[in-house]
Amino acid sequence: MTSLNINGKSIDAKLGETLLDVAERGGLALQCDCGNITCESTRVTVISGEVEANGTRLKSTVLACKATVAGDAEIKLPASSELQSLKGHVSAIRQVSDDLIELRLSFTKPVSWRPGQYYHVEFRGQERVNMFASFALDAGTEFNTLIFLIERANTPDLFAMIVKKGDVKGRVGITGPYGSSFLGHDDERLIMIAGPNSLAPIWAMALSSVMGQPRREKVLILDKSLKQDQFQQMFNWLNRRGLQPTFVDLQGENAETELKALLPDLTEFDMVYTAGSHGFIAGLEGIFVEALATYARIPNFQPWHELEAQPDDASALEPA
Repeated sequence: MTSLNINGKSIDAKLGETLLDVAERGGLALQCDCGNITCESTRVTVISGEVEANGTRLKSTVLACKATVAGDAEIKLPASSELQSLKGHVSAIRQVSDDLIELRLSFTKPVSWRPGQYYHVEFRGQERVNMFASFALDAGTEFNTLIFLIERANTPDLFAMIVKKGDVKGRVGITGPYGSSFLGHDDERLIMIAGPNSLAPIWAMALSSVMGQPRREKVLILDKSLKQDQFQQMFNWLNRRGLQPTFVDLQGENAETELKALLPDLTEFDMVYTAGSHGFIAGLEGIFVEALATYARIPNFQPWHELEAQPDDASALEPA
């Protein structure tokens, strides 16, 4: 019998058992959302010892839902917000453009989340969708309120329903927050990268870091597809506070070359968050792995069956 030390608690474990099973048996909660449409909600840090990463290792982290016990080890779980299931109502809808809606959900209880995390959201008569908590385009927020930026490209059925009805009646259910790739209070240079249709979590990180970590060095790199009038309000807000987005083609053949040119001094002392499709993330992450930078993925919510044709070098993004 081996043992895992998880957040200072020693738990007996069997060889080949997943880290997630060991943690849950020891009464330690991980907000697991694996096997659905994202596989970054159980990333943990291996402090010492050995685990079998099963293709999920990023620097000193692995996915607890897939990594298995290989001997005695010390593991650190992220300090995330407590999982909540709440019912709320739509307090405001603003159609920003033909492709973007800003929606506010209000609750009778406080909601707690960290930039980079998402919720399961259920509207009456609609299939459940996963959406990143974010901020309004003018950087506004309200007590006991969640703000979502609903893009037609990400949730076309929900977008069409809201546009058609012009309002949403009845209660809206949420469960979350999920995701371990959230903004932390670290000292490393903060590098935030967003691909197409993936600006909401990076906007939340950018705003929070500007307001809460003013002395931290920051870099914001956005795919050129995001240079749209509908987002100009947030770009103006960031510019006024000293964080100017850099727009570059991150989908073309020269994406890696252009990104390296923007980050010539990338090192292990940098913290990188990349949001986008699984293919988008896989196409760029080699740069960060090579530089030994601390790196976190924020994958969007394409169904796993769409990944079956992904090349082998994206194997670390396989579903649980």
